Amino acid sequence: MRVVGTFHPSSSVSRSLKCTLTADPSLEFLVIAKTDKLEVHSLQPEGLKRECVLDMWGRVVGLQAVPAEEEGRSHILAMTDHPDPELILLSYDVKDGVASLTPAGHHSLADRAARQAEFVTDFQVDPSGTVAVASCYTGKLKVVTVSDGKLDTAFDVSLPELNLLAFTFLHTGQKDRYSLALLHLNHRRQIQLLCRDVDLAEFELSPVHSNILLTATLSDKTFPSLESPLMLVPIPQHETDADEGDDDAPAHRGGVLILGGRKILFYEHSTEEQQETRKEKHRRLSKRLASEDEAKAQEAKKKEKERESRRIKPRASVKWPWAAVTAWTAVDAERRRVLLGDAYGRLAMIAFDDGKMCLNLIPLGEASSPTCLSYLSSQVLYLGSHYGDSQLLRIHPTPFANATVDTLPIPRGVSSVPPSSLAGSGKGKAKATSGVGDAESGSAREGRVVNTQGTFLEVLQNFDNIAPIMDAALADIDGSGQPQVITSSGGRNTGSLRVIRTEADFQEQARLDGLIGVTDIWPVKTHSAEPIHTHLVVSTLRETHVFAFEGKDAIAHLDPSVAGFTTHAPTFVLGNIPRRVVSASGTSSYKHSSLVVQITSEGIQLVEYEPTLFAFGKVGPGWYPKQVGGEYAGREIVAAAMSPSQFVVGLSGGRLALFNLGQKDTVQLLTTRNFPDEICAISCQPYDSSKNYASAIAVSFWGSNKVAVLALDPSSPLATVCDTALPTLPRVVLLHNFGTGGRPKDPDFHPHLLVGLADGTLVTYALRDGKLHDRKQSGLGNAPASLSVCDVDGRTVVFASGARSSVLFWDRQRVRPSPVSVKDMIKGVTLNTAAFPSCLAIATSSALLIGTVRGLDKMQIRTIPLGLDSPRRLGYHAGQGVFGVACTRTTPDRIGDYEEVTGSFKLLDAHSFQQLHNFLCQADEEPSSVLTLPAHGSGASPAFALGTVYIRPEEREPSKGRILLFSVSSTEGARGANVRSLHTLASVDVGGCVYALANLSENLIVAAINTSVVLFKSTENEAGESTPLSLEKVTEWNHNHFVTNVVVDGERILVGDAISSVSVLKWNERLERLESIARDYGPLWPIAIEGTGNGLIGANADCNLFSFSLQSVPHRTYLEKDGVYHLNDVTNKFVRGALTSTDVAEDQVVKASHVFFTSTGCIGAILDMNDVTSLHMTALQRNMAKTLTGPGGDNHTKLRAPSTPRGHTDAEASYGFLDGDFLEQYLTHPHPEQFMEGEVEAERITLSIDAVKDVLVQMQSLH
Repeated sequence: MRVVGTFHPSSSVSRSLKCTLTADPSLEFLVIAKTDKLEVHSLQPEGLKRECVLDMWGRVVGLQAVPAEEEGRSHILAMTDHPDPELILLSYDVKDGVASLTPAGHHSLADRAARQAEFVTDFQVDPSGTVAVASCYTGKLKVVTVSDGKLDTAFDVSLPELNLLAFTFLHTGQKDRYSLALLHLNHRRQIQLLCRDVDLAEFELSPVHSNILLTATLSDKTFPSLESPLMLVPIPQHETDADEGDDDAPAHRGGVLILGGRKILFYEHSTEEQQETRKEKHRRLSKRLASEDEAKAQEAKKKEKERESRRIKPRASVKWPWAAVTAWTAVDAERRRVLLGDAYGRLAMIAFDDGKMCLNLIPLGEASSPTCLSYLSSQVLYLGSHYGDSQLLRIHPTPFANATVDTLPIPRGVSSVPPSSLAGSGKGKAKATSGVGDAESGSAREGRVVNTQGTFLEVLQNFDNIAPIMDAALADIDGSGQPQVITSSGGRNTGSLRVIRTEADFQEQARLDGLIGVTDIWPVKTHSAEPIHTHLVVSTLRETHVFAFEGKDAIAHLDPSVAGFTTHAPTFVLGNIPRRVVSASGTSSYKHSSLVVQITSEGIQLVEYEPTLFAFGKVGPGWYPKQVGGEYAGREIVAAAMSPSQFVVGLSGGRLALFNLGQKDTVQLLTTRNFPDEICAISCQPYDSSKNYASAIAVSFWGSNKVAVLALDPSSPLATVCDTALPTLPRVVLLHNFGTGGRPKDPDFHPHLLVGLADGTLVTYALRDGKLHDRKQSGLGNAPASLSVCDVDGRTVVFASGARSSVLFWDRQRVRPSPVSVKDMIKGVTLNTAAFPSCLAIATSSALLIGTVRGLDKMQIRTIPLGLDSPRRLGYHAGQGVFGVACTRTTPDRIGDYEEVTGSFKLLDAHSFQQLHNFLCQADEEPSSVLTLPAHGSGASPAFALGTVYIRPEEREPSKGRILLFSVSSTEGARGANVRSLHTLASVDVGGCVYALANLSENLIVAAINTSVVLFKSTENEAGESTPLSLEKVTEWNHNHFVTNVVVDGERILVGDAISSVSVLKWNERLERLESIARDYGPLWPIAIEGTGNGLIGANADCNLFSFSLQSVPHRTYLEKDGVYHLNDVTNKFVRGALTSTDVAEDQVVKASHVFFTSTGCIGAILDMNDVTSLHMTALQRNMAKTLTGPGGDNHTKLRAPSTPRGHTDAEASYGFLDGDFLEQYLTHPHPEQFMEGEVEAERITLSIDAVKDVLVQMQSLH
């Protein structure tokens, strides 16, 4: 059984909406629709503040606001996509200070018998907010009324316009009149604009065109392409108080803007007189059509066709100089100014001129490619994107930067005017007084494109978006053992590589170099009650150094003669302690003091800060084994630990001694215990940080490699509570409570024993009921591990360091590791000085660092921008430390013009991501696949194989491509620098597109070329040849329709046919041919596949995951489908491996197997679960699905059932896969016990609640 979990949620933004969700009109909100969730942000003076998030059980494709029952407040109406489209009404509520979106109603739009709409799946709400119309299927619309903030009547209406391109409600200005402007493709393949009224009384659309808008056929020259969706923007009526004698006051009756072509067109509403005239003409025409006179009827039909195909000029228009418009938003309620964005992120404002009836187009600047725009307030704009980062932008009234450069390039053929042609007497940049065009009322006035200079856009905030992920790799680039995810992301003008890693970010503020051999560090205060540290004590292998913080940016190394501490020997432990005070009755208490205890190999010494001398000085007699004499004379201290009131030392010979502070600053011995082994390390830390004493200590030993937990109970001091043996030396131990509770009865009490071994292994145990449980093991590299407690981001954490470092913290009911970007860390401590407040001091092998750690549970995303170069395929060569990235580059041009596409293959350094070489493909050639080869990759040894295709518009199927082999060559550049570049080793032409490449053996490459699987062999050429190697075709297997995937899994070759299914081949070396082992003949439509060892896992075009296993019977091997699961997203890539270097538990029942990547930016993990546990988890998912439903009342079982083009099938449920994200809701549910019983006895789960939680925590740790 496999488990599907999410590592990085979908980050692509599809819709955004500004609205008022509360009764307070001053508080506005921005609702952002990502693929499968809604985020609600409030608009605050400091920016956006996220209030709540709601997971949607479907892809959100529409978002509108409708009035709530309470005046001034709105609800959110969202629409989800196929296979089960639905309208969901959501209410924003705040309870006990916690905001949430609550489902307030839903209506299913699904129709199994209808055909899905080809061009538009969306919905619109009329300006009054009482009627919503949704388009999901061809030839029909769903009309839903909204009454008192609830979804009311719903009915279907037939739509004669089958190829609907866009639709919107018009601002009719009349109560109870609901008119839809429709843009469709008619039977002549002409784009036509028309209008129909929604008749709520008759439950239908008006059978005749509405007269409020003239039916117009649009020019093919203006709208040359339907690749990008067309858009309609309804414009309300505008009235102005014209000055006397001003006959050209730009008032209009309202209308609609048409976006998406080479021009922006404005069609105005008809006057009431014109509507009456057309109504009368239609009445007469209908009478003639019904005439018994055949000639009159035919003449009437001819006249009707002429009227429908008539080209009517718009009231105003302006040329659009750039690519297709993909998003718009109105700046004001009257929509006099509308912001537009094209496919390449070029933003402009269309404004109605205030002098004449014409349109002005004002460029603003370039941003990410938008899918949605929302104007917020105060010239701030939200841009949601699918191809790049979403952004918060400010629009400046004057150029913000690059004042001498054109704001946006205006192509030839588009005339422009300078900004001076717009008068400055009006408000904003939209005011103008000079008119252009025909003065005749009603004729089209050609608008003006303003050629501005400088960018008017300022990016206030970027929101990371890694969609769409076209390819990806897992790579341990820095050798830390923590894999990094590298994705080919973005597109259009925001192509990029993204490096994703879950690690805490260390921000260095100061550095002290030259400290070699540091073993430990301690910050020191002049008084234990003071919040500020004034000194830092550093212990090395041979001595101890004392540093003082002076001023704001200086740290001084104190001379040993004035330091006050023992400096000629290394220190085991040191810290501020309170002074013990004994009352007359004999009771002890502790008060803050200036005392500091220092324990070295020589003994225990007390030091006190003297304010008059501004220095530390020794006080009291201390405790020294040599001075005590007797049985201690020959012993020395080999290990030590302390709490504020207890000092524990390990003496040579296996003796453990417990001390505390006596009267008059003396150190008094309380008890001892002898052990057979030498003591290695000690931990003495209170479970409750507010207490001065510890109730237990941990001790590790040489020789036996044992760790023992000892009680500090006065009745039986130093008695063994529990112990364990480890495979190697336990070099450091730590008893730490990860919770906030200080007693076993407290719910947030989570004591753990952590052990760092000499081989760099970290072992953790949960300490419960005096026993060690839940052993987990992880690696920190090959250097000895160390442990220290620090404060990070307001929480107490544990730093575990070896060759690499990690922060351990409590999250989601488990100890969770987060790697830190600090190498060779020895120790970390909390430091709070005047110059470095709330910082950390970190000792490494060669320096002392001061800084802050941020984002313990935050994903770090590094962006390598590639601009117009959109990465499509990538490969990582570990031996050479380089990435090979195949890119396509499309030159932005005006819509309808020829777009030049070029291809390249870039060589990037794996650490700096600096471009080392750029191989340019030939004209009309684009890269299609990349393969990393296992050879060392230099000289005549290839590192990468590149597959290409020649794109020729006249061809229905590619007829030519190439396979090239590259090595990474190194030459000496300027100043002796090593310059690496790509060296072409071989090139061979093939008869089609090279969709995929796979490495079969050292010199055999498998290629998927059109309908065939072809095997190539690389051989060395003789001296004098043009290339060192040549690729020779060995054999071909041609039994498919369209091979787009080929994967080598051991000795098997897995083949994915994009319009059929999957096959398994093997290479018969003796006969030199490819042979079929097994094949699935079902209509699967796979997009991506990967091997599993004894089968394969894949994803298809219907957003399903599937898996097959190879089964054998006598004389036959076949593929058995053993899993199918609806993911609700398009998966483009599978990679074998794990996302994290996770702990390995002794009772591990879940293991990571694959990572998948989707087009919306989702990264997920596929986990393998053992059979016994999977039975219980399947039962748990079944029981939970009966109680937990989605926002629209969706059933989880139906949600994950496999989907087809017609929707979810009733004949097949999901099997072989479990929904990890859904199951993990069990951990946070207030009453998880209700899922254990089921509805009947057979559904009862026999596992304990704790056992179920342990399994789910293991799942969480793997994604």
